[in-house]
Amino acid sequence: NTITTAVPFLLISPDSRASAMGDLGVATDADINSQHWNASKYAFSEDKGGVAFSYSPWLRSLGINDINLVYLAGYKKLDKNSAISASMRYFSLGSITFTNESGGTIKQSNPKEFAFDAAYSTKLSKNLSAAITARFINSSLTEGLTVGAVETKPGISVAVDLGAFYKTNKFDIGDQDATVNIGANISNIGAKIAYTNSADKDFLPANLR
Repeated sequence: NTITTAVPFLLISPDSRASAMGDLGVATDADINSQHWNASKYAFSEDKGGVAFSYSPWLRSLGINDINLVYLAGYKKLDKNSAISASMRYFSLGSITFTNESGGTIKQSNPKEFAFDAAYSTKLSKNLSAAITARFINSSLTEGLTVGAVETKPGISVAVDLGAFYKTNKFDIGDQDATVNIGANISNIGAKIAYTNSADKDFLPANLR
């Protein structure tokens, strides 16, 4: 049987640096946008905190001008071994015209989705850290449209991410200092989501990197 998943916007890379490297972010050094890729990296951050804002025009090369992704992330070191972090992503699907079976216009709509995250990361040893992220998801694709006596509603769900990060001690390669990073993160482990009270629920897009 085909497994269908909802809310694919959760998998879109929110920052240009990781996107430019082919969605590479689970085992890179810690930066402000680590929340999306692997929150356990925050425990190794050398800075006390930071905030980042990203705006991504979506599908502009195809001539679509009203779809965009907005991402806000930040973190704060509690001490040298632990940190808290949070992020918000907002995905606008632009203006959509809903029609009936004969092509008549029902209404004009602006579907939108958002997710809010909060995470805690801590070092388990000098070289190893772990994190847990809690996520609230809201997906409003039809804005309460009723079709065939079936009333739609926003899809709402909750999920968690689990991450781990390992960073070796520095060693020499020629006359240069080097380290090896190893990271793992499983995201969007949570309850199924539905847009009506009667339809089958869809899985969240769980992903292991």
